[in-house]
Amino acid sequence: MLFLKEKKFYLNIVLTVVVSYILIKFIDNYQYFFNVVNLLLSLLTPFVIAFILAYIFNPIVAFLEKRLRFKRIQSLLFTYGILIILLVSSIVFTAPVIINSIIDIVNQIPIYIDKTQVFLIDLGKSLKNVDPNTLKDIGDNIVAALPKLSTLFAGYLGQIFNTTFSVGKFIVQFVLAFIICFYILLEKEDFLLFTKKTIYVMFGKKYGDFTLEVCSTLNSNIGKYFSGKILDSFIVGVLSGIGLYFIKSQYALLFGILIGFMNLIPYFGPVIGMTPVVLINLFYDPTIAILSLIYLLLVQQIEVAVIEPKIVGGQLGLSPFLTILAVTVGGGFFGIPGMILSVPAIGVIKMYIVKFVEYKYKDIK
Repeated sequence: MLFLKEKKFYLNIVLTVVVSYILIKFIDNYQYFFNVVNLLLSLLTPFVIAFILAYIFNPIVAFLEKRLRFKRIQSLLFTYGILIILLVSSIVFTAPVIINSIIDIVNQIPIYIDKTQVFLIDLGKSLKNVDPNTLKDIGDNIVAALPKLSTLFAGYLGQIFNTTFSVGKFIVQFVLAFIICFYILLEKEDFLLFTKKTIYVMFGKKYGDFTLEVCSTLNSNIGKYFSGKILDSFIVGVLSGIGLYFIKSQYALLFGILIGFMNLIPYFGPVIGMTPVVLINLFYDPTIAILSLIYLLLVQQIEVAVIEPKIVGGQLGLSPFLTILAVTVGGGFFGIPGMILSVPAIGVIKMYIVKFVEYKYKDIK
Protein backbone atom coordinates (compact mmCIF):
# COMPACT_ATOMS: atom_id res chain seq x y z
CA MET A 1 0.00 0.00 0.00
CA LEU A 2 2.82 2.35 0.91
CA PHE A 3 4.58 1.46 -2.33
CA LEU A 4 1.47 2.36 -4.37
CA LYS A 5 1.20 5.74 -2.60
CA GLU A 6 4.87 6.49 -3.29
CA LYS A 7 4.45 5.41 -6.92
CA LYS A 8 1.41 7.68 -7.30
CA PHE A 9 3.31 10.55 -5.64
CA TYR A 10 6.28 10.26 -8.00
CA LEU A 11 3.96 9.85 -11.00
CA ASN A 12 2.25 13.14 -10.08
CA ILE A 13 5.65 14.83 -9.85
CA VAL A 14 6.63 13.54 -13.30
CA LEU A 15 3.31 14.67 -14.81
CA THR A 16 3.68 18.11 -13.22
CA VAL A 17 7.20 18.49 -14.61
CA VAL A 18 6.12 17.36 -18.09
CA VAL A 19 3.09 19.70 -18.17
CA SER A 20 5.22 22.60 -16.86
CA TYR A 21 7.86 21.95 -19.53
CA ILE A 22 5.20 21.89 -22.28
CA LEU A 23 3.69 25.16 -20.99
CA ILE A 24 7.11 26.85 -20.86
CA LYS A 25 7.91 25.71 -24.40
CA PHE A 26 4.49 26.91 -25.56
CA ILE A 27 5.03 30.36 -24.02
CA ASP A 28 8.54 30.61 -25.50
CA ASN A 29 7.31 29.60 -28.97
CA TYR A 30 3.74 30.91 -28.88
CA GLN A 31 4.13 32.59 -32.30
CA TYR A 32 5.02 29.25 -33.90
CA PHE A 33 2.01 27.52 -32.32
CA PHE A 34 -0.31 30.33 -33.43
CA ASN A 35 1.04 30.02 -36.97
CA VAL A 36 0.33 26.28 -36.88
CA VAL A 37 -3.21 26.94 -35.60
CA ASN A 38 -3.79 29.54 -38.33
CA LEU A 39 -2.55 27.07 -40.94
CA LEU A 40 -4.89 24.36 -39.62
CA LEU A 41 -7.82 26.80 -39.60
CA SER A 42 -7.00 27.77 -43.18
CA LEU A 43 -6.90 24.11 -44.23
CA LEU A 44 -10.18 23.41 -42.43
CA THR A 45 -11.96 26.42 -43.96
CA PRO A 46 -13.50 24.40 -46.86
CA PHE A 47 -14.87 21.88 -44.34
CA VAL A 48 -16.38 24.64 -42.19
CA ILE A 49 -18.00 26.19 -45.28
CA ALA A 50 -19.19 22.72 -46.33
CA PHE A 51 -20.95 22.10 -43.00
CA ILE A 52 -22.60 25.55 -43.19
CA LEU A 53 -23.78 24.77 -46.73
CA ALA A 54 -25.06 21.40 -45.52
CA TYR A 55 -27.20 23.22 -42.93
CA ILE A 56 -28.68 25.34 -45.72
CA PHE A 57 -29.20 22.58 -48.30
CA ASN A 58 -30.39 19.79 -45.98
CA PRO A 59 -33.99 21.10 -45.60
CA ILE A 60 -34.28 21.41 -49.41
CA VAL A 61 -32.96 17.89 -49.97
CA ALA A 62 -35.23 16.49 -47.24
CA PHE A 63 -38.25 18.26 -48.78
CA LEU A 64 -37.52 16.80 -52.23
CA GLU A 65 -37.14 13.32 -50.74
CA LYS A 66 -40.31 13.38 -48.62
CA ARG A 67 -42.72 15.37 -50.78
CA LEU A 68 -41.57 14.63 -54.33
CA ARG A 69 -40.21 11.12 -53.62
CA PHE A 70 -36.82 11.94 -55.12
CA LYS A 71 -33.88 9.68 -54.39
CA ARG A 72 -30.99 11.21 -52.46
CA ILE A 73 -28.72 11.56 -55.49
CA GLN A 74 -31.58 13.07 -57.54
CA SER A 75 -32.39 15.57 -54.79
CA LEU A 76 -28.75 16.65 -54.56
CA LEU A 77 -28.30 16.97 -58.32
CA PHE A 78 -31.54 18.96 -58.62
CA THR A 79 -30.54 21.27 -55.72
CA TYR A 80 -27.03 21.80 -57.09
CA GLY A 81 -28.39 22.38 -60.60
CA ILE A 82 -30.79 25.11 -59.44
CA LEU A 83 -28.03 26.66 -57.33
CA ILE A 84 -25.58 26.75 -60.26
CA ILE A 85 -28.21 28.43 -62.45
CA LEU A 86 -28.88 31.04 -59.75
CA LEU A 87 -25.16 31.67 -59.17
CA VAL A 88 -24.38 32.05 -62.87
CA SER A 89 -27.38 34.36 -63.35
CA SER A 90 -26.37 36.46 -60.35
CA ILE A 91 -22.78 36.77 -61.56
CA VAL A 92 -23.82 37.67 -65.11
CA PHE A 93 -26.38 40.30 -64.10
CA THR A 94 -25.05 41.76 -60.85
CA ALA A 95 -21.27 41.31 -60.79
CA PRO A 96 -20.52 44.05 -63.39
CA VAL A 97 -22.74 46.54 -61.53
CA ILE A 98 -21.19 45.71 -58.15
CA ILE A 99 -17.61 45.87 -59.47
CA ASN A 100 -18.26 49.19 -61.23
CA SER A 101 -19.87 50.58 -58.06
CA ILE A 102 -16.85 49.62 -55.93
CA ILE A 103 -14.42 51.09 -58.48
CA ASP A 104 -16.49 54.28 -58.68
CA ILE A 105 -16.55 54.67 -54.87
CA VAL A 106 -12.76 54.29 -54.69
CA ASN A 107 -12.30 56.80 -57.54
CA GLN A 108 -14.66 59.27 -55.85
CA ILE A 109 -12.69 59.35 -52.56
CA PRO A 110 -10.67 62.50 -53.57
CA ILE A 111 -13.94 64.26 -54.51
CA TYR A 112 -15.46 63.29 -51.16
CA ILE A 113 -12.40 64.77 -49.43
CA ASP A 114 -12.65 68.02 -51.40
CA LYS A 115 -16.34 68.37 -50.58
CA THR A 116 -15.61 67.72 -46.91
CA GLN A 117 -12.94 70.43 -46.96
CA VAL A 118 -15.38 72.92 -48.54
CA PHE A 119 -17.99 72.02 -45.94
CA LEU A 120 -15.51 72.59 -43.12
CA ILE A 121 -14.44 75.93 -44.59
CA ASP A 122 -18.07 77.05 -44.92
CA LEU A 123 -18.71 75.88 -41.37
CA GLY A 124 -15.72 77.92 -40.19
CA LYS A 125 -17.06 81.02 -41.93
CA SER A 126 -20.43 80.60 -40.25
CA LEU A 127 -18.76 80.47 -36.81
CA LYS A 128 -17.54 84.06 -36.81
CA ASN A 129 -17.84 84.46 -33.07
CA VAL A 130 -15.26 81.77 -32.43
CA ASP A 131 -11.57 82.64 -32.32
CA PRO A 132 -10.34 82.50 -35.97
CA ASN A 133 -6.94 81.12 -34.98
CA THR A 134 -8.58 78.23 -33.13
CA LEU A 135 -10.80 77.45 -36.10
CA LYS A 136 -7.84 77.69 -38.45
CA ASP A 137 -5.81 75.26 -36.35
CA ILE A 138 -8.70 72.80 -36.17
CA GLY A 139 -9.38 73.12 -39.90
CA ASP A 140 -5.72 72.71 -40.81
CA ASN A 141 -5.46 69.59 -38.66
CA ILE A 142 -8.58 68.04 -40.19
CA VAL A 143 -7.56 68.94 -43.75
CA ALA A 144 -4.07 67.53 -43.14
CA ALA A 145 -5.54 64.33 -41.71
CA LEU A 146 -7.97 63.68 -44.58
CA PRO A 147 -5.38 62.60 -47.18
CA LYS A 148 -3.75 60.36 -44.58
CA LEU A 149 -7.10 58.81 -43.74
CA SER A 150 -7.77 58.32 -47.44
CA THR A 151 -4.40 56.59 -47.95
CA LEU A 152 -4.94 54.51 -44.82
CA PHE A 153 -8.41 53.51 -45.99
CA ALA A 154 -7.17 52.58 -49.44
CA GLY A 155 -4.30 50.61 -47.92
CA TYR A 156 -6.55 48.66 -45.60
CA LEU A 157 -9.02 48.08 -48.42
CA GLY A 158 -6.23 46.66 -50.58
CA GLN A 159 -4.96 44.54 -47.72
CA ILE A 160 -8.42 43.13 -47.05
CA PHE A 161 -8.94 42.20 -50.67
CA ASN A 162 -5.44 40.72 -50.95
CA THR A 163 -5.57 38.60 -47.81
CA THR A 164 -9.22 37.80 -47.18
CA PHE A 165 -10.87 38.01 -50.55
CA SER A 166 -8.17 36.53 -52.72
CA VAL A 167 -10.20 35.52 -55.76
CA GLY A 168 -8.23 32.40 -56.61
CA LYS A 169 -8.11 31.11 -53.05
CA PHE A 170 -11.77 31.90 -52.45
CA ILE A 171 -12.91 30.09 -55.62
CA VAL A 172 -10.83 26.99 -54.82
CA GLN A 173 -12.11 26.83 -51.21
CA PHE A 174 -15.71 27.43 -52.26
CA VAL A 175 -15.66 24.78 -55.00
CA LEU A 176 -14.00 22.30 -52.63
CA ALA A 177 -16.61 23.12 -49.96
CA PHE A 178 -19.43 22.39 -52.42
CA ILE A 179 -17.87 19.02 -53.26
CA ILE A 180 -17.43 18.14 -49.57
CA CYS A 181 -20.99 19.29 -48.83
CA PHE A 182 -22.31 17.02 -51.60
CA TYR A 183 -20.75 13.94 -49.99
CA ILE A 184 -21.76 15.00 -46.47
CA LEU A 185 -25.42 15.13 -47.54
CA LEU A 186 -25.14 12.02 -49.71
CA GLU A 187 -23.78 9.92 -46.84
CA LYS A 188 -25.16 11.83 -43.85
CA GLU A 189 -26.77 8.75 -42.21
CA ASP A 190 -23.49 6.78 -42.33
CA PHE A 191 -21.58 9.84 -41.13
CA LEU A 192 -23.97 10.39 -38.19
CA LEU A 193 -23.94 6.69 -37.24
CA PHE A 194 -20.13 6.59 -37.21
CA THR A 195 -20.00 9.81 -35.16
CA LYS A 196 -22.51 8.38 -32.67
CA LYS A 197 -20.48 5.18 -32.24
CA THR A 198 -17.26 7.18 -31.80
CA ILE A 199 -18.83 9.34 -29.06
CA TYR A 200 -20.04 6.26 -27.15
CA VAL A 201 -16.60 4.64 -27.43
CA MET A 202 -14.90 7.82 -26.15
CA PHE A 203 -17.32 8.86 -23.39
CA GLY A 204 -19.29 5.73 -22.45
CA LYS A 205 -23.08 5.32 -22.30
CA LYS A 206 -23.95 7.97 -19.68
CA TYR A 207 -21.80 10.84 -20.93
CA GLY A 208 -22.28 9.70 -24.53
CA ASP A 209 -26.05 10.17 -24.22
CA PHE A 210 -25.53 13.64 -22.76
CA THR A 211 -23.00 14.59 -25.48
CA LEU A 212 -25.37 13.43 -28.23
CA GLU A 213 -28.24 15.36 -26.63
CA VAL A 214 -26.15 18.56 -26.56
CA CYS A 215 -25.00 18.03 -30.15
CA SER A 216 -28.57 17.38 -31.29
CA THR A 217 -29.83 20.53 -29.56
CA LEU A 218 -26.95 22.59 -30.93
CA ASN A 219 -27.52 21.20 -34.43
CA SER A 220 -31.25 21.95 -34.28
CA ASN A 221 -30.78 25.50 -32.95
CA ILE A 222 -27.98 26.43 -35.34
CA GLY A 223 -29.83 24.92 -38.29
CA LYS A 224 -33.11 26.72 -37.54
CA TYR A 225 -31.46 30.00 -36.63
CA PHE A 226 -28.98 30.06 -39.50
CA SER A 227 -31.48 29.05 -42.21
CA GLY A 228 -34.09 31.47 -40.86
CA LYS A 229 -31.60 34.32 -40.51
CA ILE A 230 -30.35 33.85 -44.08
CA LEU A 231 -33.91 34.05 -45.45
CA ASP A 232 -34.66 37.01 -43.16
CA SER A 233 -31.51 38.85 -44.30
CA PHE A 234 -32.25 38.08 -47.95
CA ILE A 235 -35.69 39.69 -47.62
CA VAL A 236 -34.19 42.73 -45.83
CA GLY A 237 -31.52 43.06 -48.53
CA VAL A 238 -34.09 42.89 -51.33
CA LEU A 239 -36.41 45.41 -49.64
CA SER A 240 -33.47 47.74 -48.96
CA GLY A 241 -32.10 47.51 -52.50
CA ILE A 242 -35.50 48.09 -54.15
CA GLY A 243 -36.35 50.99 -51.82
CA LEU A 244 -32.97 52.67 -52.34
CA TYR A 245 -33.35 52.30 -56.10
CA PHE A 246 -36.71 54.13 -56.11
CA ILE A 247 -35.34 56.77 -53.72
CA LYS A 248 -32.60 57.22 -56.36
CA SER A 249 -29.80 56.40 -53.93
CA GLN A 250 -26.31 55.93 -55.31
CA TYR A 251 -25.15 52.30 -55.69
CA ALA A 252 -28.55 50.86 -54.69
CA LEU A 253 -27.71 47.28 -55.70
CA LEU A 254 -24.35 47.27 -53.88
CA PHE A 255 -25.89 48.77 -50.74
CA GLY A 256 -28.80 46.32 -50.82
CA ILE A 257 -26.38 43.38 -50.88
CA LEU A 258 -24.24 44.97 -48.14
CA ILE A 259 -27.26 45.58 -45.87
CA GLY A 260 -28.56 42.04 -46.43
CA PHE A 261 -25.17 40.54 -45.54
CA MET A 262 -24.65 42.80 -42.53
CA ASN A 263 -28.14 41.96 -41.26
CA LEU A 264 -26.81 38.50 -40.40
CA ILE A 265 -24.95 40.18 -37.52
CA PRO A 266 -27.35 41.05 -34.68
CA TYR A 267 -27.48 44.66 -33.39
CA PHE A 268 -24.22 45.87 -34.94
CA GLY A 269 -24.87 44.65 -38.50
CA PRO A 270 -27.74 46.98 -39.48
CA VAL A 271 -25.80 50.03 -38.22
CA ILE A 272 -22.70 48.98 -40.17
CA GLY A 273 -24.82 48.46 -43.29
CA MET A 274 -26.64 51.81 -43.07
CA THR A 275 -23.61 54.00 -42.37
CA PRO A 276 -21.99 54.00 -45.86
CA VAL A 277 -25.41 54.48 -47.48
CA VAL A 278 -26.03 57.70 -45.57
CA LEU A 279 -22.45 59.01 -45.73
CA ILE A 280 -21.96 58.51 -49.47
CA ASN A 281 -25.39 59.89 -50.38
CA LEU A 282 -24.64 62.99 -48.29
CA PHE A 283 -22.01 63.97 -50.87
CA TYR A 284 -24.54 63.76 -53.71
CA ASP A 285 -27.87 64.86 -52.22
CA PRO A 286 -28.54 65.34 -48.48
CA THR A 287 -32.28 64.89 -49.08
CA ILE A 288 -31.70 61.44 -50.58
CA ALA A 289 -29.37 60.61 -47.67
CA ILE A 290 -32.08 61.51 -45.13
CA LEU A 291 -34.79 59.65 -47.09
CA SER A 292 -32.48 56.61 -47.33
CA LEU A 293 -31.87 56.67 -43.56
CA ILE A 294 -35.59 56.97 -42.80
CA TYR A 295 -36.45 54.15 -45.23
CA LEU A 296 -33.75 51.81 -43.90
CA LEU A 297 -34.82 52.47 -40.30
CA LEU A 298 -38.39 51.64 -41.35
CA VAL A 299 -37.23 48.39 -42.96
CA GLN A 300 -35.33 47.49 -39.78
CA GLN A 301 -38.43 48.13 -37.66
CA ILE A 302 -40.51 45.90 -39.94
CA GLU A 303 -37.77 43.27 -39.80
CA VAL A 304 -37.63 43.33 -36.00
CA ALA A 305 -41.41 43.41 -35.50
CA VAL A 306 -42.65 41.17 -38.32
CA ILE A 307 -40.08 39.40 -40.51
CA GLU A 308 -37.63 38.04 -37.91
CA PRO A 309 -40.25 36.72 -35.43
CA LYS A 310 -42.07 34.92 -38.25
CA ILE A 311 -39.01 33.42 -39.95
CA VAL A 312 -36.28 33.11 -37.30
CA GLY A 313 -38.54 32.83 -34.26
CA GLY A 314 -37.58 33.32 -30.63
CA GLN A 315 -36.35 29.81 -29.90
CA LEU A 316 -33.01 31.02 -28.55
CA GLY A 317 -34.51 33.31 -25.92
CA LEU A 318 -31.40 35.47 -25.58
CA SER A 319 -31.56 38.86 -23.90
CA PRO A 320 -30.02 41.87 -25.67
CA PHE A 321 -27.11 41.77 -23.18
CA LEU A 322 -26.25 38.13 -23.96
CA THR A 323 -26.70 38.70 -27.70
CA ILE A 324 -24.30 41.66 -27.72
CA LEU A 325 -21.85 39.70 -25.54
CA ALA A 326 -22.00 36.73 -27.94
CA VAL A 327 -21.49 38.92 -31.00
CA THR A 328 -18.58 40.81 -29.38
CA VAL A 329 -16.75 37.69 -28.17
CA GLY A 330 -17.46 35.69 -31.34
CA GLY A 331 -16.34 38.55 -33.55
CA GLY A 332 -13.18 39.08 -31.49
CA PHE A 333 -12.07 35.46 -31.95
CA PHE A 334 -13.45 34.47 -35.36
CA GLY A 335 -14.44 37.68 -37.18
CA ILE A 336 -17.75 37.93 -39.03
CA PRO A 337 -18.44 34.13 -39.04
CA GLY A 338 -17.96 34.21 -35.27
CA MET A 339 -20.45 37.08 -34.96
CA ILE A 340 -23.05 35.13 -36.93
CA LEU A 341 -22.62 31.67 -35.34
CA SER A 342 -21.95 32.81 -31.75
CA VAL A 343 -25.61 33.72 -31.11
CA PRO A 344 -27.13 30.21 -31.55
CA ALA A 345 -24.12 28.67 -29.76
CA ILE A 346 -24.57 30.96 -26.74
CA GLY A 347 -28.31 30.24 -26.87
CA VAL A 348 -27.68 26.52 -26.39
CA ILE A 349 -25.07 27.13 -23.65
CA LYS A 350 -27.52 29.40 -21.83
CA MET A 351 -30.26 26.77 -22.06
CA TYR A 352 -28.11 24.09 -20.40
CA ILE A 353 -26.79 26.49 -17.74
CA VAL A 354 -30.38 27.41 -16.84
CA LYS A 355 -31.31 23.71 -16.64
CA PHE A 356 -28.30 22.99 -14.40
CA VAL A 357 -29.03 25.93 -12.08
CA GLU A 358 -32.71 24.95 -11.77
CA TYR A 359 -31.73 21.34 -11.04
CA LYS A 360 -29.26 22.36 -8.32
CA TYR A 361 -31.70 24.89 -6.88
CA LYS A 362 -34.31 22.16 -6.40
CA ASP A 363 -31.75 20.15 -4.39
CA ILE A 364 -31.12 23.16 -2.13
CA LYS A 365 -34.85 23.66 -1.50
